[in-house]
Amino acid sequence: MIIRILTCLALVGLLAGCQRSDVGELDPPIQTEGPGEPVPVPEMPAGQLGDAVVPQRYMLDLTIVPERERFSGRVAIDVEIGEPSTRIWLHGNRLNVTEAWLEQGGVRIDGEYAQADDTGIARLDLVAPPEAGAGTLHFEYDAPFDQALEGLYKVVEDERAYAFTQFQATSARLAFPGFDEPVFKTPFEIHVTAPADERVITATGEIGSRAVGQGLVRRSYAVTPPLPTYLIAFAVGPLDVVEWAPVPANDVRDWPLPLRGVAAAGKGGQLEFALENTARLVHVLERYFDYQMPYPKLDIIAVPDFAAGAMENVGAITYREQLLLLDADDSVGRRRAYASVHGHELAHQWFGNLVTPKWWDDIWLNESFATWMAAKAADEAFPDLGFEDQILGRAIGVMNADALASTRQVREPIESNHDIAGAFDGITYAKGGAVLSMFEAWVGEDAFRAGVRLHMQRFGHDVADYADFLTSLAEGSERPELVDAFSSFLFQPGVPLVAAELNCAGDRPELEVEQSRYLPLGSSASRDQQWEIPMCVRFGDENENQRHCELVKAAEAGIELPTESCPDWFMPNADGKGYYRFALDDAGWAALVSNLNSLDDAEARMLLGSVSAAWRSGDMGTGALLEIAEVLAQADDREVATAPIGDLNTMYSRLAETGPARAGVAAMLRGMYAERMQALGLAAREGDSTDDSLLRATLASVLSDEGRHGSLRESLNAAADDYLEDLEIARDALDPGLVGTALRVAVEMREAEFAEGLFERALQSTDSTFRGRALGAVGASEDPGIGAMLRAHIGDPRLRDNEAISVAFGQVGNEAQREAMWQWAQDRDNLQALLDRIPTWRKGSIVAVGAGFCSDERADALEAMFEDRVQDLEGGPRALAQTLERVRLCAALKDEYADEVTGFFAGYASEA
Repeated sequence: MIIRILTCLALVGLLAGCQRSDVGELDPPIQTEGPGEPVPVPEMPAGQLGDAVVPQRYMLDLTIVPERERFSGRVAIDVEIGEPSTRIWLHGNRLNVTEAWLEQGGVRIDGEYAQADDTGIARLDLVAPPEAGAGTLHFEYDAPFDQALEGLYKVVEDERAYAFTQFQATSARLAFPGFDEPVFKTPFEIHVTAPADERVITATGEIGSRAVGQGLVRRSYAVTPPLPTYLIAFAVGPLDVVEWAPVPANDVRDWPLPLRGVAAAGKGGQLEFALENTARLVHVLERYFDYQMPYPKLDIIAVPDFAAGAMENVGAITYREQLLLLDADDSVGRRRAYASVHGHELAHQWFGNLVTPKWWDDIWLNESFATWMAAKAADEAFPDLGFEDQILGRAIGVMNADALASTRQVREPIESNHDIAGAFDGITYAKGGAVLSMFEAWVGEDAFRAGVRLHMQRFGHDVADYADFLTSLAEGSERPELVDAFSSFLFQPGVPLVAAELNCAGDRPELEVEQSRYLPLGSSASRDQQWEIPMCVRFGDENENQRHCELVKAAEAGIELPTESCPDWFMPNADGKGYYRFALDDAGWAALVSNLNSLDDAEARMLLGSVSAAWRSGDMGTGALLEIAEVLAQADDREVATAPIGDLNTMYSRLAETGPARAGVAAMLRGMYAERMQALGLAAREGDSTDDSLLRATLASVLSDEGRHGSLRESLNAAADDYLEDLEIARDALDPGLVGTALRVAVEMREAEFAEGLFERALQSTDSTFRGRALGAVGASEDPGIGAMLRAHIGDPRLRDNEAISVAFGQVGNEAQREAMWQWAQDRDNLQALLDRIPTWRKGSIVAVGAGFCSDERADALEAMFEDRVQDLEGGPRALAQTLERVRLCAALKDEYADEVTGFFAGYASEA
């Protein structure tokens, strides 16, 4: 877009006449240092904007009326000009800028604003060069409310319109022009004009207001502490705002922290549980950091339609509704989700908000730390909800993604918006959190916390990078060797594989270890990698066991054990804290499995993780894997007992190629878990532990699906009617964690009319939890007609954007609907309808329409489908590469094991 403006400039010591530009685009301004010395304007930046012009302070004056189609604003940005030029590069995306100028020393220099590319890089061409030093950029503009849950977007629920924001990572530029990078932290002065009868929430508290006519009020807010653009937020509309008791002062903070809950009209009463349990998390975090909550208020906002799970905006944290709208009688799973996500976003107030990364290559500092810290905080604040091994579970889960040749390193160079979009993945969150946990265990909890506290003190309200963080950790913990060891996990992809063998031939027993990169069957990556691994080993005999740690730096090394006798067994990953897999010789495996009772629960889970990895790399047979799985399934611990389900599911859905073989997998699942399910029952019981409730939900789901447990399915089918009467069910009739499973079974067992009615009821409801349960149940249907109905509604505005995305990819995950979804996606109009509902930063995920398949032929077809489009989809190149690799790895696994698994389970079924 080109702006044609009248210019009348008065520069210091020079009067430039008033002139009107000719019709058409203004000629590019020529900058000179002196007579006859032209200086070229700076090229468009390929990545970061640089420091030629640095923002110092923002004044945002926005008019937000959710009932309208557009919003408008006036923005003033105080800047420091270090490299004077007639062209200033900044950010703005889809903004209709009607006037732009630079004010410097009382002089106005008019300018021409234009967006330079689709990512939102913009330029301001001034009609004369400014001077070095301070100035203020001014913009007046309007823009549309976004239609895909990013920037400043509109949500309509129950015929009421609301406006919400999601600015991370590069979407603040959809709401206002500015310098949309995390390194630029400045104060914000905020004013919002909105309907007088609606509420406005932003980063700080309201300090004044005045009527401006037409039923509008201009509200002013306290100036923020220094913030990057992505942490500003707005919520406007007929919101319920629940004033809650402040978070009390404590030994770290000597003032009460104002706390409020915000929800769509009529839903404020459902925020009580979330508000009541916020203070305990805040107190835990303040004590850990020894640093008070850095911001003057805390609002938690339940958003009806939201692309992410939650967002840590300063003073106005936003969440998907179902994470906040719950009560004490809700399922353990929902209460755990609340505690975990709420803890994650609150942890960000220190890591990410108080101390912000300089650039997106260090987003792991935000997300890895918040993932790790949330587990610690939730475990302390809610000891009855079972968070003690959450990081371990995520580590085991992400290792499969980290085994891909196309995976990325934790600290990945950011060269384009593709890389920014790809940085918000399991490697950043789960692997990064696991690596933090490993090094905390190695240096000790107290020493590690000392390093974290030192980092907060050094960089509060500032920016920092990985080198700053590792220096703080090393100095605070007094472990200088930590820097290189930690870096070895940041700057290369992949999962270490430690092969260990016990040698008792010398004076002391020694473990001979060799490290390489773990690779599954069919991988094209190289195994030739090494890390500096803080390796901790547990070893023992029938009387006692010991723990010993060493830093393994070389590709091959010997670890002398501090004992004179040869141990009966050894566990190469003590406490399950190490981010690595291990391999043993036959004697090592046999000794470890026969001493399972000597392992703690985390070690038992890591054992099965490494056994499963050995099977997936072709280094262990199916029979050996299943033998260990059947032993672990009898464990008292829920996580250990259910760990084998993942591999059995793979065998059922990918490798068992005949009906009898699948019946055999189902029979094994029933043999492993049916008796335990019967003992638990379907109803919640007085005195149930967290493990009881979560185990009940897991077993009911797997036994009613892959396990094909007939009587269980009948009971769940009947329970669905009780729930659907009024969307309530007594806990002594059905555990709330089983409601979704009961609905799914009912959809499977009944005629199509039931699924159709449930879908229509979901569309008419404003209850996000019911909508999610109902849509998930209908989406699991194998009926071709029901699948076609869902695909036809992907563009239906009655589906929220996040729901439409879930419905579409749910069809990909449904084996019975996968091929039909693939064929649906071949129609460009269909694919575009789905793409239009996906936020810019997630558009690359569209390639998942080809996920779930298990043949090289389908991988080739998927590659052909997207190879010419993927560069236009943020995050698309890596998403496509990883989807293709997963499909091809599945084909390799199938080639290796399909006959073996089919034969094994066909025989198992006949014996059962």
